Amino acid sequence: MFLDVQMPKLDGLQVAAALSPPLPEIIFVTAHDRFALKAFEVHALDYLLKPYDEERFRKVLDRVRKRRREAAGDRELVERIQRLIADLQPGTRHADRVLVNGNGRAYFVSMSAVDWIEGARNYAVLHAGGKAHTIRGTLDGLVKRLDPAQFIRVNRSAIVRLDSIGELQPWFHGEYRIVMKDGATINWSRRYITAGFPERILR
Repeated sequence: MFLDVQMPKLDGLQVAAALSPPLPEIIFVTAHDRFALKAFEVHALDYLLKPYDEERFRKVLDRVRKRRREAAGDRELVERIQRLIADLQPGTRHADRVLVNGNGRAYFVSMSAVDWIEGARNYAVLHAGGKAHTIRGTLDGLVKRLDPAQFIRVNRSAIVRLDSIGELQPWFHGEYRIVMKDGATINWSRRYITAGFPERILR
């Protein structure tokens, strides 16, 4: 923004002082160098002293372009840092797939395809569409990586996908028996029944 220091009604300095952040790059145009200090007090990028030649004008434009490139770089850096912080926040991101090593090959299984997960000591078996995929890891570690809006742990050795539950049957001592859509039956232990469940599913 080019502002002449001497203008009718409001002068350039008053206009600059009235601007709200984020401020544009301001260049003052004046015939009096005594205004230079005041120009920088209102965060001016530069000032042009009349009369000025084309070379001086181009130098000012180069400074503006450089400042805008630096500002764009700063914004990009801030955005990258914000994304990194968000990624590092616990619980803000959930695994959307897992890597399976088996039969001499490695492949990914999408968590959206997993119906339920069975724990077996230091291994977990992903049941997806009638197929079983074994990965190394405990249910304690795996459940922390899953979206709690989609998966819930129902006993010491099983995690189920809510959308894959076909039927919920009241069982003994306040527990439930889960019938999955793939036909598997899993006990829902009282220890793992939390507030809002299973009423949320029954609705």
